[in-house]
Amino acid sequence: MAVNGARVVARWELMREWLRKHSAQWDLVTALDQYKAVVREEDRNKGVLPPTFEDEPAIPPISEMDVDSSVKPRGSPA
Repeated sequence: MAVNGARVVARWELMREWLRKHSAQWDLVTALDQYKAVVREEDRNKGVLPPTFEDEPAIPPISEMDVDSSVKPRGSPA
């Protein structure tokens, strides 16, 4: 139960950062590596085989990401 609660909190924090336009500061590769480490450790604790993440798409370089900075979240000041 504690792990699920931690996931909810982490997701909420990511959404809040995105809404506040702080998402440009994320290091996506590091965040993905941390996520993989957590998933592997959870599976190891459960006694099941951890995923390999082999079929996972690669994170594109920042220069290739399609980000429209003019889009504002609903309810944000114009």
